[in-house]
Amino acid sequence: MTKRLVLAPCAVLAMTVFALACGKQTEAPAPEVKAAPEAEQQAKPEPVPPAPPSGPVLEAPADPDEACARIVVVSYKGAEHAPDGMAREKSAAQARAAELLKDPRATLDFAVLAKTDSDAGSSAPRGGIMGTYTKDTWPELHAAIKDAVFALKVNETAAQVVDAPYGFVLVQRCKVEKLHARHVLIRYKGAKNAGPEIKRSKDDARKRAVEVQQKLSQGDDFAATAKKYSEDGSKERGGDIGSPGRGRLAPEFEDALFALKVGELSTVVETEFGFHVLQRLPDEPVVPK
Repeated sequence: MTKRLVLAPCAVLAMTVFALACGKQTEAPAPEVKAAPEAEQQAKPEPVPPAPPSGPVLEAPADPDEACARIVVVSYKGAEHAPDGMAREKSAAQARAAELLKDPRATLDFAVLAKTDSDAGSSAPRGGIMGTYTKDTWPELHAAIKDAVFALKVNETAAQVVDAPYGFVLVQRCKVEKLHARHVLIRYKGAKNAGPEIKRSKDDARKRAVEVQQKLSQGDDFAATAKKYSEDGSKERGGDIGSPGRGRLAPEFEDALFALKVGELSTVVETEFGFHVLQRLPDEPVVPK
C-alpha cells in the first residue's frame, strides 16, 4: 500500500521561501509598450534657417580701374580744409578715427556714420560719397586714399585708417552708379560759377526755368531748347552731360536724376549753380577697353 505525502500549508510556504532563497524567482511580466501616435512617429525637427549675413555682401568691381568711394574724415587743427574753429589735436583725431573704425556702422551702415560723424563738409551730407573716378582721373586732393580704395571690393571697408593731409580717413568702396542725362541750366546773379554777364535775379531765374519746363512738358525739342536757353558748357551738345557717376554732381541734381525713369522729365531743380530742368536718357553703351 503506497503512502501519499501530504504537505501542510505551512510546509508549502516553507518550500517557496527556500526556492526564492536559491534564486528561482518568478519573472515579472514585461511592461506594456504603447505605440507612439502616427503623427509623432513622422515628426522631424525643423531645419535651422541660415544665419543672416553679418555685413554687406562684398562684390568684385565691374571695372577694377574705376571706383566710387565713401569716406569718413576726422579732421584736426592745422589739417588741410579743416572746418572753421576746429580745435581737435592731431593725436586726438587719430584716436577718434580708430574708435570710429570699431563702430559697427563702419561696416554695416557707412553712409549713416558719415552723415553723423564725418568732418568733410562736401561728402558727409551725401553719406560720405566723394565721387566716382577712374585711376587716371583720380583727384589729387584724395591721392592719399587712392591705393586703399582700389585695393577693396565693393562694399568693403578698409581695415586701417588712412592718414591724409585733410585728416584721418575711414574708407569704403561703393558700387559705381551712373545715369545718362541732359539738362537746361538757368543761372542768376550770385549763383556759383555765374559769370558777370548774368544779371537776372534769383526769382527771375526761377520763373524762366518754370517756363522752360512747361515748354518741354508740352513737347518742345529738348536739344533745341537747351541750345537756346541753357547757360553752361553742355548747351552745344543739346544739354547732354554724359554719364557721370554718383558724387560728381550737385546732391540735389543727383537725387532728382536717380529718381527719374528713362525719358522722364524733372520738375525745376534748384542747386547752388542755378535752376535746372533735366531728363534721364538711355544708358550709354559700355565701350570695351
